Amino acid sequence: MKESCYCGRTGEVEDRDPILDGRGKRVLQCPECGHGDDLCWLSEEAGRLLWEEAMSRRGVTADESLPAA
Repeated sequence: MKESCYCGRTGEVEDRDPILDGRGKRVLQCPECGHGDDLCWLSEEAGRLLWEEAMSRRGVTADESLPAA
């Protein structure tokens, strides 16, 4: 899924960095400016699938810890 960030970066949403915010919510962060998208605009299932694809592209498994925002 293609998207653009506030900073002007364009690319696939799945290429953003998967992180956990301070509340433990899944966020996809722009690798250029750090803007985080909490995926609330997607259904729970679609958000989970997008999150899992982003993690896969980063080579991170569900059992590994992620950096917090």
